[in-house]
Amino acid sequence: MWHPGVLVLLAVFATALLVCLGLIATQRWHGKLTLDHDLEGIQKIHRRPVPRIGGVALFIALLLGGGACWLTDNPRTNQILTVLACGIPAFLAGLIEDLTKKVGVRTRLYASFASAALAIWLLNASLTHLDTPGLNSLVALAPLSVLFTCFAVGGLTNAINIIDGINGLAAGSVVLILAGLGAMAWMHQDLLVLDLCLLGMAALSGFMLLNFPSGRIFLGDGGAYLSGFWLAECAVLLLARNPAVSTWAVLLACVYPVWETVFSMFRRQVISRASSGEPDQVHLHHVLLTWLRTHRIRGADTRPSWKSHGLVSMAIWIMVVACQIPALGLADNSALLACGVAAFAGIYCWIYQSLNSNADHETESINIAKI
Repeated sequence: MWHPGVLVLLAVFATALLVCLGLIATQRWHGKLTLDHDLEGIQKIHRRPVPRIGGVALFIALLLGGGACWLTDNPRTNQILTVLACGIPAFLAGLIEDLTKKVGVRTRLYASFASAALAIWLLNASLTHLDTPGLNSLVALAPLSVLFTCFAVGGLTNAINIIDGINGLAAGSVVLILAGLGAMAWMHQDLLVLDLCLLGMAALSGFMLLNFPSGRIFLGDGGAYLSGFWLAECAVLLLARNPAVSTWAVLLACVYPVWETVFSMFRRQVISRASSGEPDQVHLHHVLLTWLRTHRIRGADTRPSWKSHGLVSMAIWIMVVACQIPALGLADNSALLACGVAAFAGIYCWIYQSLNSNADHETESINIAKI
């Protein structure tokens, strides 16, 4: 017989998939509200309107998963459902933006802070050690711990929304990072965090069958914020419940979306002198996609758009997987883990600069060939 936990995960996976199929099949009825009609926006790279409410499927799947845990007498059911309840402000802020296009970045950020504060209150999910000299004594103070935890959870929640620009990229990255955090939880026998990671992976995997690589449905802001909050709470709870786990191990596991956000803020505010809240199409996934499409001097790459999306997502997933390996293998060596975070930042910048330089060179060569 199948283990009840496996049946729960299969139910979550199937629910996410079936709800996504239902949303796609009925889009002619709700499409006026739910389709992403803006094909000309600065961050838009799709060619046809697509439902952007995949977050609804994720929420329903996770809610069913919590109910299934209750039916199977999982002793952690209340905590699982509490995490989902805490994520409602962030999820609703993103979903309302998907439906109305009238919820600003700052409002969504505040909603993610509210979700983080609820988790601190209801689950004691706060960071009280950072494995960094000088900072440990600061977060030992309750008010600073609360502020820093809200900032960290809100930042990671928004970071997943930032990388949600290529079919499968955000969902696949979260699945891989949850796998890394889940492995750490298993190593430390933390069944709550392991359950949360597995439920998140199951729900996102069901969604990904229709999102990657064809892009038949998008996460939307609601799905990105729900996924980001779920990931952030898995990370915070892992650290809060297991002092032996280095904060740097968790940061290294999550470093791709975190560094993408930090680098983007620096690029916009310092280099471009623009607001960090303004959208653009110069993130790593955009630059890599542009390079794939233009690296041939004799003309743009003619491969179908979904193939380019798939190649870009898989290339970045390799980077994400590469971070999970040392995060697991060096889970108690903060110094080496910090070096790993710094190494990722350096490699990211080198790749970004190289792609930009190659893109400029190709453009110049094409222009010369046209003369």
